[in-house]
Amino acid sequence: MNIKILKKTGDEVQIEFEDENHTLLNLLKTVLLEDDRVQITTYDTKFPTMTNPIFRLKTTGSDPVELLADAAAKIEELCKEFGVKFEAALR
Repeated sequence: MNIKILKKTGDEVQIEFEDENHTLLNLLKTVLLEDDRVQITTYDTKFPTMTNPIFRLKTTGSDPVELLADAAAKIEELCKEFGVKFEAALR
């Protein structure tokens, strides 16, 4: 995965994700929206393809990079939890 930070301020970031799709970006958006420090988050795609979408995050004053790191850690934990529960269900 290649990412490029297009814009960063104290409370906003815009990131281009090369060759990513809804699977990752929608999950990231969903997890971020659960955080009270997030004002808005979304991503834009070029219709009809999903080449290099632009992800946008605006916070209520928090560092957006820290929020992205927190969201990534939460996603990692969710994946671990799923793995454990999936393995248990197979037994």
